Amino acid sequence: MHRTIISILMPLLLLANTDNYFQQEVKYSIDVELDDSTHTLTAFESIVYQNNSPDTLDVLWFHLWPNAYKNTETAFAKQAFKNGSTWFYFSNDETRGYIDSLNFTIDGVSVDWTFHDEWIDVAKIILPKPLLPEESITIETPFFVKLPNVYSRLGHSGKHYEITQWFPKPAVYDKDGWHPMPYLNMGEFYSEFGTFDVKITLPQDYRIMATGDLINGETEYAWLDSLAEEGEKLSKLSGKTFKNKIKELESDPSSKFKLFNRNKSEKTPFSSEMKTLHFHQENVHDFAWFADPNWIVRKGELYLADSTKSVTLWSMYLPKNAELWNKSIEYIHDAGYWYSQFYGDYPYNHITAVDGDMSAGGGMEYPNITVISSGMSVDLLEFVIMHEVGHNWFYGILGNDERVDPWMDEGLNEYANIKYWEKKYPERNGQVVISDFAQNKIGIGKNLDFRWALAYMGYVNRSTAGDDQPITLESEQYHQGNYGSIIYGKSSIVFRFLEHYLGEEKMDTIMQEFYETWKFKHPEPYDFQHIVESNVEEDLSWFFDDLLNSTNIIDYSLKQKGKQIILTNEGSITCPVEIVFFNKFGKEVKREWYKNIKEKTTVTMPSEAVKAIIDPDNIMPDIRRVNHSTKRPINFHFVFDQPDYHKKEWYWVPWLIGNRYNGITPGFVLYSGFIPTYDYGIGLNPMWDFKHQKLIGSLSSKKTWYQKFGFRSMTLSGKFSEYGYYTGKNVSFSGTIKKPIVSTPTFMLNASVFNQQLTGDALNPDYYTSGDFTTIILDATYIYKPNPLLNYEISVGTFSGAGDSDFTKFYFKTIVNSRWTKAIKSQIRLWMGGFIYEKDIPNQYLTYLGGGVDPHFEDILVLDRSADATSYLNILDEQYVEDGPSMKGRVIENGVAVSSDKLSWAVNLNQSIPKIPFNFFADFAGASDLSKKYLDAGVKFGMGNVNLYIPLFQNWDGNQTPSDFGWIKDRLRVEITLPNIKF
Repeated sequence: MHRTIISILMPLLLLANTDNYFQQEVKYSIDVELDDSTHTLTAFESIVYQNNSPDTLDVLWFHLWPNAYKNTETAFAKQAFKNGSTWFYFSNDETRGYIDSLNFTIDGVSVDWTFHDEWIDVAKIILPKPLLPEESITIETPFFVKLPNVYSRLGHSGKHYEITQWFPKPAVYDKDGWHPMPYLNMGEFYSEFGTFDVKITLPQDYRIMATGDLINGETEYAWLDSLAEEGEKLSKLSGKTFKNKIKELESDPSSKFKLFNRNKSEKTPFSSEMKTLHFHQENVHDFAWFADPNWIVRKGELYLADSTKSVTLWSMYLPKNAELWNKSIEYIHDAGYWYSQFYGDYPYNHITAVDGDMSAGGGMEYPNITVISSGMSVDLLEFVIMHEVGHNWFYGILGNDERVDPWMDEGLNEYANIKYWEKKYPERNGQVVISDFAQNKIGIGKNLDFRWALAYMGYVNRSTAGDDQPITLESEQYHQGNYGSIIYGKSSIVFRFLEHYLGEEKMDTIMQEFYETWKFKHPEPYDFQHIVESNVEEDLSWFFDDLLNSTNIIDYSLKQKGKQIILTNEGSITCPVEIVFFNKFGKEVKREWYKNIKEKTTVTMPSEAVKAIIDPDNIMPDIRRVNHSTKRPINFHFVFDQPDYHKKEWYWVPWLIGNRYNGITPGFVLYSGFIPTYDYGIGLNPMWDFKHQKLIGSLSSKKTWYQKFGFRSMTLSGKFSEYGYYTGKNVSFSGTIKKPIVSTPTFMLNASVFNQQLTGDALNPDYYTSGDFTTIILDATYIYKPNPLLNYEISVGTFSGAGDSDFTKFYFKTIVNSRWTKAIKSQIRLWMGGFIYEKDIPNQYLTYLGGGVDPHFEDILVLDRSADATSYLNILDEQYVEDGPSMKGRVIENGVAVSSDKLSWAVNLNQSIPKIPFNFFADFAGASDLSKKYLDAGVKFGMGNVNLYIPLFQNWDGNQTPSDFGWIKDRLRVEITLPNIKF
């Protein structure tokens, strides 16, 4: 009854809203000059503001967003710091920016104005007299902008300029009143539509492109055309010739000048003469411009569907990115073409993409123009260009409030990205290429799918861990980890699912109607919902109430009993479910939607069908797809690939890692699970020991549960290993406790039982005792990061031995990481441990001052555990493993590493210093049964996952400091910290 009443009243409410709809109109005239020696803008702005509302206005709210970069107390600075970024926090006055020299007048009369109570990048102008409905005023002011370094969207990198959110701009006034907002990095904008006339003065050798068309710009266009001809010639070079030319452009400014400057006969790289360019654009709600003297220029053309209108395409990129950007005109063209096909024709005269340095994500959109700051691969560059060009529709033409309803631009746009990829590359089955060599040549990740990699995986990981949030929140309400995975990822796949259910033709009709109805306006969520529901004659509450407005989940499963299929709803959303039936040859025989399955239902299979699959195209945002198929054949992949959830996926990896005892042990890893979206893992690692002519290896498994018994996640794992000198079995439990959504603090609890048999002929008896040992381990760790400058962890644990051992050991550890400046970081580690009970302690459980011996053989990269003095990378000698007191020096006396079976302690310091490519370390340790304290110091070189420790002082040596290189060579230590493979 309640739903019926709403359905009757909704059209009336929407009609009333449409009748009352209004939007203000602004007409900008701006004259601005760039000083590229001081990186400043000097400008004058005149705005005609038309009050189309039914209200009388006494004040105007303005955005002064360059002030976001003025100090560390702005909303932008605070948000960045809260989200873990210290880049701006450690900036200085020289690299920050601001706007000043403002002197507002209205219709020629000076007016009073004040900053917002909280934000210095928002101002309130007091009108000299009320602004009545249908009246307009002229607002004028000079302004000066000191451009910051590119910390977010506005700024410069040397002579490269990204001029965005740069001028005083009226906030939006709509039916809900004023919308003043500070600038934020995570969270976008809401602005009034209008007209821009902007005259830009800058040095003449800058390539520049902006929102709008050049007025009387024949000379500039002719120059850009000549540059585009050179850019086209460059693009046609191949192989070594192309690479050499690019190197020449990057390294030799004169050659850069000769190739690209408008006057090739001049001798100096850049001219000091100035030019003034006039840009004009109507029906936009922002204006941005970009300039760089070194861009390569490319030009293209897009003809819209009826071929009566062409759109000019510009691409401008740095020489260092020339190879990656070589097909950028194609990407711009195809984005403009497909979006025009999907929604409605592009209404402006040019689309431009420029290569930038913007740090607020991979790209940023502005009317007519986008800046792109990253591109790991050709596909990813195309994705970012396509996404940002697409924002001309969702943000540019359909100008919703992005700060309040970010899904309406980012989510709908990302959904359109999926359509683009499917339409342009139907033969690729959604494949996105991160590495052409790995995926298409070797076959690693060859089936990596656009929807899975860039949307589904992130959403499922957040949802299963209890960190999901509804799609319809305001941007500031999202946890940083959800801003991408929910607003972009989850939104895109739920809209793709809606299209799959309604049909492409119906969804296209909806989106085109939405576009035509609301172009150049400010639509809100219920405007979109109204258009959807007016085109669909069924209840879509499962979509709008559940998928958009809640964190409820879809989880349907199938089981087969003879010719009967049991379809069960194991989730919290009741939505349409598509089941496809296949015959014994794998050919589809029937496809059908089942609706309103709240618990379970039984379906009879067609007579020729032998298998059924829910959603075989993997479009439905179901969080657990492994239960979608009645039969799951085994499928093998090399190293890794995107999983096919309708099969039992196994991956194999060649194996060559060995050690001194076994030698090189060829074999392979065979695993299933262990990758995102799976809650289990099974691993088999058979190897052949040529030295001893026997099969060795390991078998492991794990299972993870989420949101059970107060844990965010808990995992039960087991492993059996046989290496000849070592036979081990263990069962472990690990659990994580934290509040939902947040990332800190985190409490981790671990419990393990190890049983192992060690044979003495393969191991150094000073460090490993032979026998049959059972050990019970309990430990707990608390991790807290109160801010980006400080994080610490506290751990406590116990080891208890049984079998051929009888002891109880405890330890306490705390690690504090502090950041003092941009380049100065400190880590202090405190460790204390000892034995509560010490009747029979195997050597591997003693406390060694110089690190650990990996007593449970969990680290596959401990390369030598023998006592052979002629070998290299012996444990506790050349090879360092962090454990216990963890001194970096080789704490060895009389040929044996110093150890203790009493109370031990250590203080470890690691310190970075600006402009020095290494860290300093110092350790101070001792034990109650040792007569002296041990002190060392030196430098640490980090080489990826390998660290080299070079001692400069050790107080236990007779010769405590280096006398020659031999002294250092005899004391060097290596730490190998490659990912700990658990198979």
